[in-house]
Amino acid sequence: MDERDIVNTADTGKTGFGRKIKDGIKGQVDGLAYGGKPLFFTMILTLIVTVVACIGVFLVSLQGEEKVMVPDVVGKSLTTALLEMQQKELYPKIQLRYSDNEGDALTILEQDPAPGAIVKAYRRVTLTVSRGQEGSGLENLVGKNINDVLPQLKKTYGGDGSLVTVAPPVYKKSSSPAGTILAQNPMAGLPITDRTRLQLIVSKGTEVETAEVPDLSGMKVSEALKAMASAKVIFDFTSHEAFSSEKAGTVTSQDGAGQSVGIWSHVKADFAFAPAKEGDETSSGILNARISEYPYPVPMTVKSSSQEGKTATLVSFQHDGGVVSIPYSVAKGSTLTLYALDKEVYSAVVN
Repeated sequence: MDERDIVNTADTGKTGFGRKIKDGIKGQVDGLAYGGKPLFFTMILTLIVTVVACIGVFLVSLQGEEKVMVPDVVGKSLTTALLEMQQKELYPKIQLRYSDNEGDALTILEQDPAPGAIVKAYRRVTLTVSRGQEGSGLENLVGKNINDVLPQLKKTYGGDGSLVTVAPPVYKKSSSPAGTILAQNPMAGLPITDRTRLQLIVSKGTEVETAEVPDLSGMKVSEALKAMASAKVIFDFTSHEAFSSEKAGTVTSQDGAGQSVGIWSHVKADFAFAPAKEGDETSSGILNARISEYPYPVPMTVKSSSQEGKTATLVSFQHDGGVVSIPYSVAKGSTLTLYALDKEVYSAVVN
């Protein structure tokens, strides 16, 4: 029924009530025809905008994260592999597996996805990591000669990923022939599942090994450091302000020059240094570093770093720790750093 039929129907009324019905119906129809259109179009427009927004979100979700290339980490150490994965925004999933070579421990054997694959960022990459040989343990070294054992130990445990680190042997007096391994820690047969430091106790026989004390008298700092590096004694250096009769910058006295003493015995030596003057470009003196004591002499190194960033090794030597005294003559403002077993143990700026 259209507008005209409704109005005509209302006209059939012969009373005033009929005319009211006619006027009311006509007003409702007019309102729908004119005032209702903006509301209708607003609803349609809102619906269209909502649909477009949903489609946009859906397309963005389909695009996903940034694509990256999986790096090749097979054969590399676990630490290196993790760093490379982090740079590519990839997450490693670690799996452990025994291998045929103990030296492969903590290196990557396999990876999935393969190197070069293009994947989304933040994806997990499965890394198969070697845990060394299955059931491998330390062999019994007691009774063997250290000179026969060390080359084999270096060959077996010399890899970067090896779980075993061979510490410098500790020597002690014994009735056993010199060089005989008296004890080991950890004991033989224990499975190696984590990083282990192998310490060997070695006989040095009943006789005390001796060494001749080099004569440092009259040597400059550089000469004394060179002699100190090759000597099997430990020098305890001191210094004093040079007298007029002394040559500044040289060793003026020492103990036991030319004598035979037990190896790694401590020997005193004294330097004479000129007093510092304004404008001097070089600083000379004795570096005194108090560090931990060791039960045996260990490798040590002193390095010098200038203010311009140039680094040089002053001396490499053996020392049993405690108070370490080293003569120096370097550019003013340089930093002297002492390393023991390749670890920094002391540092000081000289002026």
